[in-house]
Amino acid sequence: MILPFANIEYYIIAIIFVVILFTVKLFFSKYISYNTILLVISSSFIFFYYPKPLNIAIFVFYSYLIYYLFNNILKSKNKLLGTVFILLPMILVKSGIKVHYYPYEVSQWMSFAGLSYISFRVVSVYIEAKPSDKPVNIIKYLNFLLFTPTLLIGPIDRFNRFSNDLDNGFSNINIKNISIAINFIVLGVAYKYIVAELISVYWLNIYSSESTNIIDMAANMYGYYFYLFFDFAGYSSMAIGVGKFMGIDVPINFDKPFLAQNPQDFWRRFHKTLGDWLRDYFFMPFYKFFTKQKKLKKFPLFRQNISLFSTFLLMGAWNGFTKNFIISGLIFASYSVVHNSYVHYSKKKQKDIVFGNMDPKYTKWISIFIMFNLAAFSIYIFSGRFPYL
Repeated sequence: MILPFANIEYYIIAIIFVVILFTVKLFFSKYISYNTILLVISSSFIFFYYPKPLNIAIFVFYSYLIYYLFNNILKSKNKLLGTVFILLPMILVKSGIKVHYYPYEVSQWMSFAGLSYISFRVVSVYIEAKPSDKPVNIIKYLNFLLFTPTLLIGPIDRFNRFSNDLDNGFSNINIKNISIAINFIVLGVAYKYIVAELISVYWLNIYSSESTNIIDMAANMYGYYFYLFFDFAGYSSMAIGVGKFMGIDVPINFDKPFLAQNPQDFWRRFHKTLGDWLRDYFFMPFYKFFTKQKKLKKFPLFRQNISLFSTFLLMGAWNGFTKNFIISGLIFASYSVVHNSYVHYSKKKQKDIVFGNMDPKYTKWISIFIMFNLAAFSIYIFSGRFPYL
């Protein structure tokens, strides 16, 4: 089993793929398109090295069928039904619901590492498409779903942006991008295999996750927060680097999250692509739906807050239907609702209702301190290490 960035074999395979791309660019670009060779590379990796390749193939076929059906035959303006169908395999897998179709257990057909991220990509393509649009190019569509550097861990890309890179794939493979790619990979290796590993061995492994001692719990909380950042940011950085090597600009996923001043700022910095995805495909549709309700037109703050709360509750459920994920989603939903209400009433009263006339330099660092601890606590719950769950 060879998963992206999980072992040395993947890096060897990635180097081979990059060499193939360079060779095709230099000698065969007149005969083989970038889209075609990238799809051959991605498909080869999945079917030879990735666990459950048949499951991925089934899901990709299913995804394109749903996309085509709802956008080109049913011409549905309300895409809720199509979105539910697209997400149904992920919902079955995450919830643990077992649906049998003799002699198979249906959810097993769709269960594979990376299901969530592929589901997100399919939904984004589906929602952004208009009924009048032509079907997406099947090769581009498959390249978008199966792009190996982001298959398992993200970052979450958008089809239109990815499609533009595909159109310029060979020209994006150049010396400048190679230099940038190396920097990202070196940073990612340092984060994941040095810093995160040191935190795991010399911090988290020292303190029992089952201990209810306040010192042990604090050590677990802050230790896991740092570990998750360096581990996940390391993976994301390596994905960006390998993507650059292959001619694809993978989006930046982290931007100094420990300096976030509020929940909104946090999601602009921590797993940024997920924050953007949640805003565009969960929060905005929720808000538009509640805005159309006549009884809620006089309550803009309530509409915003119920949309925020619903979004983060669904985010928790997306990670899995277990207590730690659901509760962490509810906690972050509460943070967002409180902060949104604070901003609303501060604007309404034309003054900061918490900090008053305090020097902005002080309010900035106080806000960072508060947000750092709030985020650490929510992620502590998320981690499953909290002893009371």
